[in-house]
Amino acid sequence: MKLSAIATRTLGAVLVAGISVSSLAAPRTHELKASPTTVHRSFFDATLPPVLTIDSGDIVKLETASGNPRYFESLGVPKEKIPAELYAVFEGVEGKGRGDHTLNGPIAVRGAEPGDTLEIRIRSVDVRLPIAGQGFNIGRGTLPEQFEYKFDRALWIDMKKRTVEYAPGVEVPVKPFWGVIGTAPPPEMGRVASGPPNVFGGNMDNSDLGAGSTLYLPVFNAQGLLSIGDGHAAQGHGEVCGGAIETSLKGEIQVFLHKGQKLKWPRAETATHYMTMGLNKDLDDAAKAATSEMLDFLVEKKGLTRETAYMLASAAMNLQVTQLVDGTKGVHAMMPKSLFGK
Repeated sequence: MKLSAIATRTLGAVLVAGISVSSLAAPRTHELKASPTTVHRSFFDATLPPVLTIDSGDIVKLETASGNPRYFESLGVPKEKIPAELYAVFEGVEGKGRGDHTLNGPIAVRGAEPGDTLEIRIRSVDVRLPIAGQGFNIGRGTLPEQFEYKFDRALWIDMKKRTVEYAPGVEVPVKPFWGVIGTAPPPEMGRVASGPPNVFGGNMDNSDLGAGSTLYLPVFNAQGLLSIGDGHAAQGHGEVCGGAIETSLKGEIQVFLHKGQKLKWPRAETATHYMTMGLNKDLDDAAKAATSEMLDFLVEKKGLTRETAYMLASAAMNLQVTQLVDGTKGVHAMMPKSLFGK
């Protein structure tokens, strides 16, 4: 891609001036497969050493793993039907938890410093193993008073039809994405559980961040320290029971560093929409944050007055409930790109 093409990407227009010089060189392609030495589980930590170092513009081919074999065994799945590589990735892991937040990384980006932004282009993402799991827990999900018990189920992905059968004649099409994409948190936060999303991204569980989307994350530490995992074969907006179709994924990302381009919260874009995000324990406050962030974007980058931006948002912007179940709830605002002239 020529520099001029890179520079004209919008919401990336937020970040145009900060593309690092290293992104002008031919990108290198790296591989990062899930293994006991390349993953960390259920936390983010700025002191965690990187397992891969890349330059701005480089491509990373990923294979992520979700599904502790002991979890599937506990549901009656015969060992011979559980992929051997899952046994290797989860070697030494105790218990029967599914291990959804088995995260590849951290990935260090040379030259990244606090106050910069990482642009993560999801070039491709797809299911790679046919086995998946889903469940709900006591006191979790959107309807805990109706489901006062734990329930889990092994699910099977038809890799040719690209569907998951829930019951005869009831099939869910595959729409894969990574539920967790985040930089390392600010150092003063220390080690942070990966369940609730936060200012650094993390467990956003945003099903609109699939192939072809681009995510922008603030940098809080030297080298950025990006981690990715929590593969979902499919998930509805809301993720109401507390779990998606949790499975192992493969795909490619391309990472660009934008120097001196500071974001307050994660932002994103798809082929058709600009996206801002709100994260809060209160769903109303999450909606307010997503809306306010969109107004900021429209004022700063599209030149609208804040009053016009507010009315435009009411006329054309959609608020999506990203998820309700991660402690910190998510709302993302979607503004059509088609409204804006070339």
